[in-house]
Amino acid sequence: MKDFPGANIIVPQIKTKTARRRVGLVSTGPPVRQHTPILCPDGQVIGEVTSGCPSPCLKKNIAMGYVDAAFAKNGAAIQVEIRKKTVSAIVSKMPFVSTNYYSG
Repeated sequence: MKDFPGANIIVPQIKTKTARRRVGLVSTGPPVRQHTPILCPDGQVIGEVTSGCPSPCLKKNIAMGYVDAAFAKNGAAIQVEIRKKTVSAIVSKMPFVSTNYYSG
């Protein structure tokens, strides 16, 4: 069943766990922007933010990024470095806002 473009890369990643995972982040401080370092509670860099912005629906700042698989659990407390200061954040499930539309 390896007859689709990119199968030689994707299939081994599915069979063996990847080292990094995409996660959602909810932060308490200023908005988190692209390329912001994600830190573990010890202060070691464990990933990087790919996008972030304020969420009008949640009234919080949200972001998305890649972290080491060990830190990808929902509810995990991590930190992000914004303007050379560490700000606490929490790993969150995505999508941040559930869909409520009817598709029938």
